[in-house]
Amino acid sequence: MGEAELVFIDANIFLEFILANEKAEICRDFVEKIRNHEIKAITSDFIIYTCLIQIQYQLKSKQSMHDFIELIHSLNSLHILRPLLNEIDTAIIISEEHKLDFDDSLVVSCMLNNGITKLISLDKDFDKINMIKRLEPEQYLKNN
Repeated sequence: MGEAELVFIDANIFLEFILANEKAEICRDFVEKIRNHEIKAITSDFIIYTCLIQIQYQLKSKQSMHDFIELIHSLNSLHILRPLLNEIDTAIIISEEHKLDFDDSLVVSCMLNNGITKLISLDKDFDKINMIKRLEPEQYLKNN
């Protein structure tokens, strides 16, 4: 069996189980596989900040924010990249060309610049970008 392909993790995967939304259980299982080094994953610091803002806004709990940071820290196989200025600039272009929000465009730009083609996300807006493939956690787990 070859080395696992690197997948990019969108904010909604973390937020789904932290906020106890509909797909919380499968997202928790997915993140647990990252913790156990069964999935090779990457995200960006922008995703981390987005999650923290949503946790603060929705749960109004500093403890939940600390818990999230502890979770991320425990995922020592999760690589966190910092978007480069050229990736941010490209995100603006992607946003214009594909009618995506800036945050989604930044995900696509970071993925393309780092040679990543698979995105784990619940956000169907990414489906209009043919340069990447969006998979929901259950799809990925079923096929890998």
